[in-house]
Amino acid sequence: MDGSTPTSRRSFLKASAAMGGGLLLSVSLPLPAGARPGSKPAAPAVLNTYVRIAPDGIVTIVSKYPEIGQGIKTSLPMLIAEELDVDWKDVRIEQALADAARYGRQVAGGSMATTLHYDELRRVGAAGRQMLVAAAAAEWKVPEAECQTRSGAVQHTPSGRTLRYGALAAKAALVPVPELKSVTLKDPARFQIIGKPTKGVDSPRIVAGQPIFGIDVKVPGMLYAVFQKCPVFGGKVVSADLEAVKRAPGVRHAFIVRGTTPNALSDGVAIVAESWWQAHKARKSLQVMWDEGPAAAESSEGHARRAAELAKQPPARWLRKDGDVDAALAGSVKRLEAAYSYPFLAHATLEPQNCTASYKDGKVEIWAPTQNPEPGRKLVAQAVGVKESDITLHMVRCGGGFGRRLQNDYMVEAVAISKQAGVPIKLVWSREDDIQHDFYRPAGFHFLQAGVDANGRITGFRNHFVSFGEGETFAPSAGISPNELPGAARAQHRAGRFGDEAGCADRAAACAGQQRDGLCLPVIPGRAGARRRQGSVAVPARAAGRAA
Repeated sequence: MDGSTPTSRRSFLKASAAMGGGLLLSVSLPLPAGARPGSKPAAPAVLNTYVRIAPDGIVTIVSKYPEIGQGIKTSLPMLIAEELDVDWKDVRIEQALADAARYGRQVAGGSMATTLHYDELRRVGAAGRQMLVAAAAAEWKVPEAECQTRSGAVQHTPSGRTLRYGALAAKAALVPVPELKSVTLKDPARFQIIGKPTKGVDSPRIVAGQPIFGIDVKVPGMLYAVFQKCPVFGGKVVSADLEAVKRAPGVRHAFIVRGTTPNALSDGVAIVAESWWQAHKARKSLQVMWDEGPAAAESSEGHARRAAELAKQPPARWLRKDGDVDAALAGSVKRLEAAYSYPFLAHATLEPQNCTASYKDGKVEIWAPTQNPEPGRKLVAQAVGVKESDITLHMVRCGGGFGRRLQNDYMVEAVAISKQAGVPIKLVWSREDDIQHDFYRPAGFHFLQAGVDANGRITGFRNHFVSFGEGETFAPSAGISPNELPGAARAQHRAGRFGDEAGCADRAAACAGQQRDGLCLPVIPGRAGARRRQGSVAVPARAAGRAA
């Protein structure tokens, strides 16, 4: 995630003897400022990384971030291993539990993890290396300056004596811990791991088809679940023929789940069976009467008509305006017009949404492929009435994310079904579920006008952009930046006049703005994809308001 680290914040390293006689490094690093948008100033937040060195020299590094295919389960440990000066073949990686108190914010989004933690994690490894050198120097009663490290060992240069890290680990745990800012980093010319082609730590298991993804999780006593939601967002169950479903082969439970948490737990019918296929087949015989609510009147065709109407009206506001666009277009030799649009877009991750959950005696255990576990923990606690501290959350490798798994509705559904069924369950969405109930990238409509002079040079350009919003705000991810077209073209065509105007295709047909240097900039909420907004036209609609 984006952010910078204030110089007033410190990084800490703690050392202790690990079980079995090894070295355990507990590392606390500053959380980048601004990583929690909208949060109030508070005591510095920290993330914790753990490095274990066993007596046999094997180094275990805990990876705190969710792995969704971006490779940080490999890249971040590489930084520590490089500065620790160990061979990559001797490194083992463990996926951390979701634990904000220990690790700080654990989010996979924005593609910034390696960039933000490059120096800090190198210093973690360098501090460990310095402690191991100090332990060896004390053993040999020689100056530390006469010692060097290589391939998981400390060598006394004058005498040629060598001690492996595994033999030094217990003694290194007793060495005073250096300040991370004071440690000496390796010259990049000496890098043996960073910058070198390195296979992903999970790649051999992936190509062998071994079970490492969320959809592969199995726990004792687990049953399988499907969850039928209304094809119209915000719809509610009026009644359902559960008895017919319960008679299907393998079905153990079928019941109505009432929605309690907007955008997390909607009304629906859960079917729990001995296998996912049995639950899926039984679902085909399910008959549900729905109260589809106000969103049933929404449609893609209706949105397109409304956008065309708005495009003929003055814009709700300007995103950017340079010069007199109307005059420039009126004075042009030739005018061109075109309209472009794009639909609501689902993320369509290769692995559909899924979650394994167990609710028992007020305690919850979750195995979820999530990009953003802590908000999911909060939603689960709210939905089923447990304390956040009573939820254990395992982060399982995601089969793709693209931002979809920043939302945790499938996690809440799984826990709610497990609580009602009284057994551990694995909820797996079908591909149809995944497309119909995504947090979509909102649709948008661009109505373009351009004018050129006798030499074919652009004299003016207007983009009337219409997208979705609620009240006075664009829906998440629905807006565009003033620095995008035509703003980016301004430097190339300074003689022209350019305008970028916007309207929201909602009932109010208005967007809020902040005035900055004469430009009206869009107020865009968080980066999460847009989804249903109950009773709102920020609802992705299909024909007659029904999912395809």
